[in-house]
Amino acid sequence: MKPLRVLISSLLAAAALAGGAHAQTTTLKYSNWLPPGQAMRVEVIEPWIAEVEKVTQGRVKIETLPKVVGTVGAQFDVARDDQADLVVFVPSYTANRFEILEVLQLPFMSDNPERFAPIADRFYRQRLASYGEFKGVFPLSLFVVSPGQLFTVKRPVHTVADFKGLKIRSPQPSAAQALTLLGATPVSKPVSEVYELLSSGVLDGTLMPAESMPSFKLTDLVSSGAIIPGALYNTVLVMGINEDKWKSLRQDDRDAIMKISGETFARSVGRAYAKGDLAAYESMRKSGKPVEPLPAAVVNEMKTALRPIESEWIERAKKKGVAEPQKLIDSLRSELVKQ
Repeated sequence: MKPLRVLISSLLAAAALAGGAHAQTTTLKYSNWLPPGQAMRVEVIEPWIAEVEKVTQGRVKIETLPKVVGTVGAQFDVARDDQADLVVFVPSYTANRFEILEVLQLPFMSDNPERFAPIADRFYRQRLASYGEFKGVFPLSLFVVSPGQLFTVKRPVHTVADFKGLKIRSPQPSAAQALTLLGATPVSKPVSEVYELLSSGVLDGTLMPAESMPSFKLTDLVSSGAIIPGALYNTVLVMGINEDKWKSLRQDDRDAIMKISGETFARSVGRAYAKGDLAAYESMRKSGKPVEPLPAAVVNEMKTALRPIESEWIERAKKKGVAEPQKLIDSLRSELVKQ
């Protein structure tokens, strides 16, 4: 009987050890740079953090660090270099690095973030991921936010000629190129620096999603806004995790996390921004600051002026190994117009 008791005790001990390993918790460190009250943070990221713990039965938890690690523009490197596990990064904050991805940011793709955001995630995974531009960081969700609209401090913009001579903040290369072609001077800066540049008079205005104007305390600094139907540009953001850290998680936990990430996460972001845009426009108008769409004739003139952006991206994409860049553009546009 003694050997049997020893065997049973050994099995119970092994089961206890296995149970302890099964219940082991992985805590992911999240480097956050979004301000309190910002729509994506409040309505999408914070609920998603709670949901990650729930769907993994507590095996994966996310800790939001008290301050951003590094700079906003360096968040991709922060995740890749394992300075933090989880980040939201803006690929276009690093010029000439994620050039193939810029197809999603070309002028006049879409001004509907609720529709475009999930399409962006799907299009990336189906058509762009194979080019390996995010090596070292796994994109849990890739999405666009609201397209940047033009907000100016003193002089309103009603025509293409009104762009001439203005110093305007640009968040990414295609927007900077668009501003140059329209006669303005682009100043490429992350959103975290815009308040100081506007308040000090360094900038005459900024390209910015309307939703973000109040949360970054910019509304009081501007006097008017110009909405560009169809969108002068879109900006891609990515919720990314260090690739090795992602691979270290159990497969069933990764599967569970992806069910609430990807297109699902992206769609929630698009919805939050679309709602935030409407609230921001209403707030500005109530305070006597005009925010109106540019006339169709002006938009058509802008489209003609900005044609070189698309043709130049095609040439750069070819150099990066894309065999038929025009097909990528056509495929994306086709997806965006489907009902």
